[in-house]
Amino acid sequence: MVIAASDSREEEIRKFINEVAEICLSDEFINLKHELESLYFKNGIENALLTAFQDALFSILAQREGIRSNKKLIY
Repeated sequence: MVIAASDSREEEIRKFINEVAEICLSDEFINLKHELESLYFKNGIENALLTAFQDALFSILAQREGIRSNKKLIY
């Protein structure tokens, strides 16, 4: 059976969306986002809410990717 490239790409996107949704609902993300919002507001960062959201999401995604990369190196 041949799987079309678009199907595998769609599956990859769905997995990524599921991971992002899982992160955004986690206590870790919510706590980090609130902490960053507070810091950014105190320091007059423009678009503090959006920037805090982006930074918290990026941080957790990068952390997870680092963990996945380390697991690949160990095995």
